[in-house]
Amino acid sequence: MSAATALVSVVVPSYEHGSHVEEALRSVALQREVALELVVVDDASRDDSVAVVERLFDDRDFAARFEHRLRLVVHETNRGAHAAINRGLREATGDFLAILNSDDVYAPERLSVMLGALQEGGAQLAMSRVACIGAGADCESGARESFRLRRHQDGVERHPSIGFASMASNVAISSGNLFFSRALYEAVGGFDDLRYCHDWGFLLRAVLVTEPVLVQRALYRYRLHDTNSYRSLDSVAEAETEHVLRRFFETMRLEPPANPLAPSPQYWPGVFEYWMDRLGFWRYW
Repeated sequence: MSAATALVSVVVPSYEHGSHVEEALRSVALQREVALELVVVDDASRDDSVAVVERLFDDRDFAARFEHRLRLVVHETNRGAHAAINRGLREATGDFLAILNSDDVYAPERLSVMLGALQEGGAQLAMSRVACIGAGADCESGARESFRLRRHQDGVERHPSIGFASMASNVAISSGNLFFSRALYEAVGGFDDLRYCHDWGFLLRAVLVTEPVLVQRALYRYRLHDTNSYRSLDSVAEAETEHVLRRFFETMRLEPPANPLAPSPQYWPGVFEYWMDRLGFWRYW
């Protein structure tokens, strides 16, 4: 399948980002050299998010970029980001699936580069480097947050593989940084009912199937502001980390991973044990 014929579905879970969602959606319309479908799932926003999306969808030039492959789903009650993403993925019809948080932005070449990375290497999931944007990125607290986020991606090369780096921490940083094939989605299923680690859980389940690709360009722009889930959900991170890692290791023990590069005792004898010791992860085993 060539890049010209492959359809990329972008799923946008939207919740009370009326001041940012138009910029997010226009960044999808600016994508180059890919056929696009856009699915927006509003998770019962109380602001003007839905009105902003509807107005944009009614714009002829905007709709024409997607050949009118536009869909807006509005939840009557708030169900959480994972539920909005899962609904969007079920609605999507593309050969490849991407996510964009409603307050974040794609670089103009993101989707063509990510699609090329999968098609060139035969992988089924790709991520890119992430750049922080927004007023918060310029202030002292924002700079600290930006540094914390970059730690997930800085030093990836010191791990034996991208899979090992993904086991150590959430290399994707955000669900919006995940780009994957429909085949992978059908193999691993949707996102778990988690408030904080649903993206990391999906990534680790994917690692058991395919070795991820990390594109060394900052093609995803993550907005820092006071309502970031990254900032507001620290209190649930520990419990969800345990859930994600226990599920990962339990699945690994049941059968050898389909990905021969997956971090596992079967494929990395000695190396796996060393990293488990180093990370202190045996308590999840």
